[in-house]
Amino acid sequence: MNKIIRRWVKSYNDFSKGDRNAIIILSALLLLSLIANIIVQNIQPKSKYNYSEYEQLLKELEAKKGDNSKNRKILFVFDPNTVNQEMLDSLDIPEQVKRNILNYRKAGGKYSSLEQVRKIYGMNDSIFAVIEDYISIAEKSDSRKKNETIGEQLITGFFDPNIADYNQLIQFGFNRFQANNLIEYRKKAGVFKTKNDLMKIYGVDSSFFKTIENHIQIDVLEESPVTTLNPVLFHVELNSADSTELLKLNGIGSVFANRILKYRDRLGGFYSTSQLLEVYNFSEETFRKIENSISADTLLIKKTRLNFAEYTDLIRHPYFSKKQVEAVLKYRQKNGPFKDILQIKDNDLVDSETFSRIRPYLTCR
Repeated sequence: MNKIIRRWVKSYNDFSKGDRNAIIILSALLLLSLIANIIVQNIQPKSKYNYSEYEQLLKELEAKKGDNSKNRKILFVFDPNTVNQEMLDSLDIPEQVKRNILNYRKAGGKYSSLEQVRKIYGMNDSIFAVIEDYISIAEKSDSRKKNETIGEQLITGFFDPNIADYNQLIQFGFNRFQANNLIEYRKKAGVFKTKNDLMKIYGVDSSFFKTIENHIQIDVLEESPVTTLNPVLFHVELNSADSTELLKLNGIGSVFANRILKYRDRLGGFYSTSQLLEVYNFSEETFRKIENSISADTLLIKKTRLNFAEYTDLIRHPYFSKKQVEAVLKYRQKNGPFKDILQIKDNDLVDSETFSRIRPYLTCR
C-alpha cells in the first residue's frame, strides 16, 4: 500500500506546478458537483403556495361525483313550469331541449298541456315518448278562475255591435285594436246579424268572444227580400273547417274547397274572412254570397317562430318575398334573436304593408 502511495506521489511530482494546480481544481469541482447532486436529490424544495386544501377539495369532489354517478336518476317526474336548471341537468335528454324548455318560460310562456312540451324546438317523437309519462303539469290555480269570474261580474248590461260607440265597446272589454276594427267594419257597410258575426272582426278570437257573448244584444233588422230567399242556415269557421263543411257554402265547389285548404295551410290560418279573396280565382261575388256564413278564429292560427325559422319556413309563406326573407335571416344572424316583432318593421326588413299582413303569423317566443 505504501509503495502505491509513494508511486502516486512521485508521479504527481513529475507534473509541473501548473498541471498540479489544474488537477487539484478539477478534483475539487468534481467533488462539489457530486455533493450538490446528492443534496438536490434529497432536499425537496418548499413551495410558497399551500395546495393541501385544494387537493382535499379535489378528492371530495371526485368522491361526490362518483356517488352521484351511481345514484343519479335518469328519469323523474317533473313540472316543465317549475323545474330548475339543476334538476334539468339530471334529466337524460339533449342539452338543446333542456335549454329551450327554460327559454320558453323566460320568454313568458307557460306550459298548459303535454302538446306544448312536444312542440318545444328540438323535441322529437322518440325523446317525447320516453319522458311523456314523467311530465306532470300542475292545474291552474283557482285564483285565476276567481279573477276571471270577478272580471265577468263587473260587466253588466248589453250592447248592440251595430250601434255601440268606441267608449261602449271599451267598457265591455274590447281593447283599442278590437274596437277600432269593429268600427271600421261598420264603416264599410258591415252589419252584424248574429252574435257569431263578431268573430269576423280581426282580433276577436273565440276566447274573448265567450266573455262578451252573453252581453251581446242585436236588434232584429228588417230583412230584404234577397235575405229572406237566402237565409243563413249554418256557420263555417274557416280555420277548422274541412272540405266537407266548405262544400256547404253557396258557390264553393270541390276545386275552391281544395284551394282554400291549401292556401290556409300556406298561410298558417286566416285572420280575416276577406283573405279568401286572395285564393286563386276567388271572386268578390262569391265572397259576398258567403260572408255572413263564415268566420275566422285567430286562436287557431299557426304562428312561425321567428327566432328558429329557417329559410324554407319563411319563403313558403305567401306574404314573404325572397328579398325580405334573406333580410330577416341576415339581421338575425348579425344581431341575435328578435325580442319584438316590431324589429322587422323598424329596421326596414319589410315594408309597412307587408308587416301588417304578416304580423299575425309571427312570434318571438
